[in-house]
Amino acid sequence: MSVLLELREVAVSVNGRGILRVPRLSVMESELLAVIGPNGAGKSTLLRVLGLLERPTSGVVCFKGQPVDPGQQIALRRRMVTVFQEPLLCDATVFENVALGLRFRRVLAPAIAQRVGFWLDQFGIAQLARRQARTLSGGEAQRTALARALVLEPELLLLDEPFSSLDQPTREALLEELGSILRRDPITTVFVTHDRGEAAALADRVA
Repeated sequence: MSVLLELREVAVSVNGRGILRVPRLSVMESELLAVIGPNGAGKSTLLRVLGLLERPTSGVVCFKGQPVDPGQQIALRRRMVTVFQEPLLCDATVFENVALGLRFRRVLAPAIAQRVGFWLDQFGIAQLARRQARTLSGGEAQRTALARALVLEPELLLLDEPFSSLDQPTREALLEELGSILRRDPITTVFVTHDRGEAAALADRVA
């Protein structure tokens, strides 16, 4: 198994105050890595650095063994997706939300319909395709956000505590669904959480 993403001596400071320090972290291809830590430990900052959304104050981020050059960041970001704690859906239907990234990439309409339909089925929300996103429950909205991410077929999936705002039954059901999907079609995933139970249920490895 080869290394997809690696941090070397990475640190992030804000106004001279240390927010994050990671001497070394490797994310292997096709693995699901959980990162556990309490609130305020820098987990979300770590995820932004991994997703090339924030440049570290010092240190090196490597993608497939090569240091990431600033000029490469936009192209590499297109190979990654992030799902946040809040779904951040557009004021549109479920179908339109899931199709959004594909439209930006100018995928043809028949392929969009096929790929969106597949992922709506995977998360059990095909019957909600024409529903407005603003009418969804928390679990339905997060399923939509996950479908919108995975329909892009990313090389790296970053999950920032995506279950923490859900009630317990919904959280357990969605955790099981996502785990089944990622075990069937392995996608390199970094999953940030403060819940050891979630990490144990989903991850191959825990940091």
